[in-house]
Amino acid sequence: MNVKIKNRVYTIVGGVGNFYLLYVAWRFFANGFIGRGLLFILAFLVLLYFTYLNAIYWFTEKKAKWDISPKIENALGIKTKDPEEEARKKVARMRQAGFVQTNGIFDENQDFLPAEITTSEAELANIQIVADSLKKINYLHLDYDGKSKNTIFKEIKSDGKVRYALGETPQALPYFELKNVEGKLVIYGGINQIESYQLGTVKTIGLMPASEAAKKYHIYLATVVLTGGPFMIAGRSTAMEDNEPFRIDAKIAYTSREKKAAPKVASSYYEKTLSLEDEHLSRRRDRRR
Repeated sequence: MNVKIKNRVYTIVGGVGNFYLLYVAWRFFANGFIGRGLLFILAFLVLLYFTYLNAIYWFTEKKAKWDISPKIENALGIKTKDPEEEARKKVARMRQAGFVQTNGIFDENQDFLPAEITTSEAELANIQIVADSLKKINYLHLDYDGKSKNTIFKEIKSDGKVRYALGETPQALPYFELKNVEGKLVIYGGINQIESYQLGTVKTIGLMPASEAAKKYHIYLATVVLTGGPFMIAGRSTAMEDNEPFRIDAKIAYTSREKKAAPKVASSYYEKTLSLEDEHLSRRRDRRR
């Protein structure tokens, strides 16, 4: 459940339950226990005050008047964390896996190039189908990284940039591959290989046409991410949502056709393994002596 919705429910339930203290106080007064009744009245007022603070915080974008919680935090040495901010960070960490998802593990020094992707009307429609499918299985979260509308409005006012519902972390497709179709490099992708669609054609790789780059280099599709979709812009007093079609972006890895180097990660692994074996044999010789 969303953090804000959850805390709104807690505030309502706590606020309603607080009035039970009034009933208990009335029963004490009716039975002549004035002191105990006054204590329950005092407890009711204290809890009512904190219910008021929660209501202002979770139901409005305003700041509560007579808020003594910062003084209480300082007195007790408590460092509070904004639950919404913590939830956004958690979502960002979870989504980070989608961003780094690639077709295999590439060496950190591997060469990558941006690719220009062209899409036909049919391919653009396929991208929308894939995006809708990913939303249905809760792989794709269009929630602006969990930010409130007021927060988004302030951010847009600050830097003038639109905010996409996809969030700041790109979300990679679960499945994607590159096929050579009649001399063209065509990108396919979707939920899995069974439900994959033709999504676009690689027009250029770096500054070279894709056909020329394919002759000079071994081309590998490293990752494909979704872009576009719902977004917000700043209106006069609040953020306003608009929509654009989803599109794809891709990153290409390449190696020279003249010499295909072995992966550095693998070579370093074998070098380390061989050195350990040599050390082990050396120790056995010393023991025999």
